[in-house]
Amino acid sequence: MSHDQAFDLQEALSRVDDDRETFQLMVEAFLEQGPQDLAAIEVALEKRDAGAVAKSAHRLKGSVLQFCAEDAVRAAKAVEAAGKDGNLPEAERIFPALKTELERLLGALRAAAEKDLAV
Repeated sequence: MSHDQAFDLQEALSRVDDDRETFQLMVEAFLEQGPQDLAAIEVALEKRDAGAVAKSAHRLKGSVLQFCAEDAVRAAKAVEAAGKDGNLPEAERIFPALKTELERLLGALRAAAEKDLAV
């Protein structure tokens, strides 16, 4: 995966035995759930709830992992760790990067889905 790619389609497909229909369903579910998880992190940050930040970032990280999206995983992992440590200033510092990477991933997944995953 080159650094400018939001995710590794071939690796992600290999994780579902190249079943494009299953992968398409995963993409559709993530396009709905990913933004909700990101919003949950943002709300938890606003409420100053480090535990909820960690929990929501963990859930998002798990979802992003299935797409082999290294940059988004790294950002989610960092926000999760900051939340677990109770370090809300650090979580807030990292959150914009997570948001950027998630938006990049969502755009790439939409583009791949529109091309019927033919990359």
